[in-house]
Amino acid sequence: MGGIRTLTASHSESAERRKLWVTATGAAAVAAAVRISGALHYAFWQDEVSSARIILERTPIGVARHVGRTESTPPAWYALAWLAHRLGVPMADVRLLSVLAGAFLAAAVVVYARTLLPLWLSGLAGLAVALGYEFVFHGRELRAYELHALLSVLLAIAASAFVAIPSRRRAVVLAVVVAAGALTNYFFLLSVATVLLWIAVSPSVRALRRRATAAIALGLVPFVVWSPVMALQYRRHRFSFIGPFDSHTVLSSYWSLFARAEPHTAVLHDAAPLLVVAGVVVGGGLLARRSDDGLLCALLAIAPFVAASLVWLAGPRIFDVRNLIGVGPFAAITLAALATPLPRVAAVAAASLVTALLVYGFIVGNRVQPVSYDRVAEALVSEGWSTRDPIILFGNFYAFRSPLEWYLPARPPLTLGEPRETCGRIFVIALGSAARSRTLGAPGLAATHRVRGILVARVEGRNSLTDGRWRRSRVLVAEKGHAPCAHPVPEAELASRLSAPS
Repeated sequence: MGGIRTLTASHSESAERRKLWVTATGAAAVAAAVRISGALHYAFWQDEVSSARIILERTPIGVARHVGRTESTPPAWYALAWLAHRLGVPMADVRLLSVLAGAFLAAAVVVYARTLLPLWLSGLAGLAVALGYEFVFHGRELRAYELHALLSVLLAIAASAFVAIPSRRRAVVLAVVVAAGALTNYFFLLSVATVLLWIAVSPSVRALRRRATAAIALGLVPFVVWSPVMALQYRRHRFSFIGPFDSHTVLSSYWSLFARAEPHTAVLHDAAPLLVVAGVVVGGGLLARRSDDGLLCALLAIAPFVAASLVWLAGPRIFDVRNLIGVGPFAAITLAALATPLPRVAAVAAASLVTALLVYGFIVGNRVQPVSYDRVAEALVSEGWSTRDPIILFGNFYAFRSPLEWYLPARPPLTLGEPRETCGRIFVIALGSAARSRTLGAPGLAATHRVRGILVARVEGRNSLTDGRWRRSRVLVAEKGHAPCAHPVPEAELASRLSAPS
C-alpha cells in the first residue's frame, strides 16, 4: 500500500509540473505574440535610435565609451545587442532580444508565483505582465527595460533557491544574476538592496546571512568597476525631463505599469490608481504573513518603489515608470494574492474580471500605433528633399530629430534652424488639424503625402520661414550642406532656444 501511495504521489507531482509548464509556456506565447509584430514593423523612436548608434560601434570598448558618453544606463544590454548584431542579426531584428525577454518574463512570473499562489492565480499574474502596457511597450523596443524586469524576477528566484539549498552552484547563480542586473539598469540596485533587507530580517535566512550577502557582494564587483562612469553619467543631468516631485505620478505608477492611461471619469481618475496601490500593499501583507518567500515578494513589490519615491522627493529627478518596471512582476503577484482569501466562486469571478480588463486594456492601449518616422522620411525623400532644404516641423523637436536622422539617406545630422532669409523650397511635417490646415493653405503648395495623421508637404516659391503661417513650429536643418536661408543653432544653445516661444 505504501508503494501505491508513493506512486500516486509521484504521478500527482508529475501532473502538477506539467500543468505548471503548460501555463508558463502559454503565458510566454501570449507575451511573444503581442510583442513581435511591433518589434518587426514599428519605426525606431528617439531612444531606440540612440541604442542603434551604440550598437553600430565597432568594438565592445567603443560600446562602453558610447554608453558612458550618451546614456544614463549601464552597458550590459548594449553589449548583448552589439554581439547579436555582429553575429548577423539586422538592426531592427535586434529588438527580438526584448521580445524574448518578455516571453521569458511571463513564464518566469508564472513559475515564481506558483511557489506562493495556486496555479490559476499564478497564470493570472503571468498574463498581467504578458499584456500590461509598460511590459508590452518595452518588450518590442531596442532598449533594456524588459530585460531589467526579467532579471528582477530571476533575482527573486535565485535568492529563494539559495536560501532553500545553499549550495555553491546556487551562490554562483545568485552572483551572476546580480552582476547582470546591476549592469543592465541602475534601478536594479534597489531590488538588490531589497533582497539584502530580506536577508537581514527574514528568520529563515539567519544562518545563511553571511554566505548570501557574500554572493551578492561578489555579483556587485563588476558594477563597482563601472561606477565611476555612472557618476559621470549622472553629472550630465539627463533626467531633467522628469521634472520636480509629483505625488500623483507616484501614486499612479503601479496603475501605469499595466494600463496606458488613467480612467477618464473624475472619480475613477483618482480612485483607481489608489485602489491598485492599496491592493499591492494588502496583497503583499497577505503573502508576507504566509512565508518568508512571500515576504520577499512583498518587499520587492513595494520597497524599490518607496525608495525611488523618497529619492525623488529629496530632489534628484530619477523617478520614471519605466525605471520601476522591475517592481511590476511582484506587484502583479501581490494583486493576484488578493483573491486567495475569497470563496472560490468569488475568486474566480474576480480573476475573470481582471482578465477581461487586461485584454481590454491591451486592445485600447495599442489601438493607436506609434509615429511612422520611417514613412515620414520616405515621403520627404520621394518629393526630392535634400540637405539644402529646411523642414518646418509642427511637432516635438527631439521626438522627430533622431528618427529622421536615422531614416533619411546618409543619416544627416539635423539640428534646430535659425531663419535668415526666404527659401526657394521648404518641406513641412504637420501634426494636428490646425497645422495641417495652415500647410494646405500655403501659397506654392506643390505636393502632399499623408502618413496616418501626419501631413508631409513640399512648398515651392519664395517662402519666409518667419511667416505667421508657421508659428508654433520649429525649423529643422542639416548641420552640413544646408541652404543659407536657415543656419544651424549650436547644440549648446538648443535647450534655451527650444524653451523660448516659437
